Amino acid sequence: MLNQPNIGKASGQADITGLTADSRAVQPGYLFAALGGTKTSGVKFIDDALARGASAILAEPQIARDLALRGVPTLACANPRLALALSAAAFYDRQPKHVAAVTGTNGKTSVASFARQIWQKLNHPAASLGTLGVVAENYHADLGHTTPDPVRLHQALADLAVRGIDHL
Repeated sequence: MLNQPNIGKASGQADITGLTADSRAVQPGYLFAALGGTKTSGVKFIDDALARGASAILAEPQIARDLALRGVPTLACANPRLALALSAAAFYDRQPKHVAAVTGTNGKTSVASFARQIWQKLNHPAASLGTLGVVAENYHADLGHTTPDPVRLHQALADLAVRGIDHL
């Protein structure tokens, strides 16, 4: 059961087994986030997500009201993108204990790699996450994008924690 307080108003109840904003990735039991986009709106893919087995839809209030009238469990939120990020953090609730973020115009990948290597030399299980994907000793995972969506990011963080990585 997804239970994330203060992110919106829910109608109906659903057991949630996964999260996505990509209707093609929906599996039975998933929460589908119908997010607005620059080229198209996730609202156009709600029926596809439901056909694929989505248990609930996260959407802006008007869309959620219309879906609730159809009997679809919904989570209404004025900012569904934020709600998805908070839900992903709650759903995949593990992450490395120490996380350093690197910002700037140039050199982020190098700095992240150097930090990982320094931590490894100090015998800390460490990984780096960024343009090159997730990199750790004897492990590499592609993130699909330079900046992963919040669901993929929190999946990766949880996976690292399960692998015993405590520095990222």
